[in-house]
Amino acid sequence: MDRKNLIQITLLIFLIFITYSIFNNYYKKNNTSFKSSKKIELQDADKIPSSDSKNIIENIKYTSNNNNGDIFEIFAEYGEPSIEISDLMFLTNVKANIIFKNKSNIELTSDYANFNTKTFETTFMDNVLILREDETILGESLYLVFDQTDEELKKKSTVDQNLIRISNNVIVKKPGYILKADILEIDLLTKNVKVFMKNKDDKVETISKLN
Repeated sequence: MDRKNLIQITLLIFLIFITYSIFNNYYKKNNTSFKSSKKIELQDADKIPSSDSKNIIENIKYTSNNNNGDIFEIFAEYGEPSIEISDLMFLTNVKANIIFKNKSNIELTSDYANFNTKTFETTFMDNVLILREDETILGESLYLVFDQTDEELKKKSTVDQNLIRISNNVIVKKPGYILKADILEIDLLTKNVKVFMKNKDDKVETISKLN
């Protein structure tokens, strides 16, 4: 092999080595940056209740009252307006009070709630708790509605109103006994309580206990 060919081969090998080194270093650097950026995005997402933090409202409070003069207050740590339904708000870490004129008040808590900002109809979900006088009531879902609008009453005169309905694995704890049922309803006007099972053949379970 003559000297000219040897020099050409050497230069070619050198160029291949330089090209590989540049490409390898550049690729690794970009790949590392991408992974780091992805990790930061995931960490930030864990701290924000929604993928779009601009829609999140903190420390929400709404107040309403019915024709009987009872007051309904609802608080939430976070609220997110629904994109599809203008009056619907998704609440997180929810607390509510029903303040009666002549009766003991009711306290409600849950992890989440779907809240109608116009009608105040509310569905509480997950770890639902009612505190009422000497009662503690637990369940998976709770529906609450005050006075219905005239428009709704015209559509259906028997529509639910001034009602609390807690359902699914309902447990009522009172001094002396524990009660288990499917559904418990509280009439907010009369304060009467109705407890029943979804299947008429099933019976409400009552367990006596010593104080």
